[in-house]
Amino acid sequence: MADERKLILETKDMSIHFGGLIAVNSFSLKVYEHEIVAIIGPNGAGKTTAFNMITGVYTPTEGEIFLDGQKINGIRPDILTSHGMARTFQNIRLFKNLTVLDNVLIGHHVHKEAGFFSTVLQLPKAAKEEEEMRKHSLELLEFVGLLEYKDEIASNLPYGLQRRLEIARALATRPKLLLLDEPAAGMNPTETEALTEFIHEIREKLNMTILLIEHHMQLVMDISDRIYVLEYGKEIAHGVPKEIQSNPKVIKAYLGEEDDE
Repeated sequence: MADERKLILETKDMSIHFGGLIAVNSFSLKVYEHEIVAIIGPNGAGKTTAFNMITGVYTPTEGEIFLDGQKINGIRPDILTSHGMARTFQNIRLFKNLTVLDNVLIGHHVHKEAGFFSTVLQLPKAAKEEEEMRKHSLELLEFVGLLEYKDEIASNLPYGLQRRLEIARALATRPKLLLLDEPAAGMNPTETEALTEFIHEIREKLNMTILLIEHHMQLVMDISDRIYVLEYGKEIAHGVPKEIQSNPKVIKAYLGEEDDE
């Protein structure tokens, strides 16, 4: 029986070679609307390389990538953002000398329609668009719990709140697919627990589809609908958390390791 869910992201036999090294080998993945899907694996497994191909940083040597049915191989990251894909990074990338509000406002500019002169001259169309972007930015800051910090310089925020701000900026691009690259990296247990609840809220309240890389196994098992496991660039397991937890290959290769990276 065919799966009637809407397919948001699909990779078909996606591979990339760096010289003689095959970093990702024939990786096929499906992410359906409203799912949270995780890719796990130790250092060198190819997780970040797969993310980089999906987000346009690398072009696959072989295979195909589809976003909402459209082939996106080799499309630049900024163009992909305008097509509905947003990404965060393991090492938080903010405009650290700008305010919290300005960081989120920047995320809106990918869809900005008013031209340079309209903006400079503050013509009615540009003024209305700026007002709408500001309103939506404030709504996002309230959603992520940062409204009270809107005028704070981004670098002054605690680490966990900087992570929320980066996610808020990604959400400002109005994505259909949100990719989170190790969102719990560097967080303490309390911050990680709060992040788990936050990602659930993003999915439920914003009807978001999420693909993530993560090493924190408890977060992955708590939050994911399905999990893909990579080893040396190849998929060795795929299934729901319960299946992954009981898979002998995964237990031996990954879940038994305390610190993969």
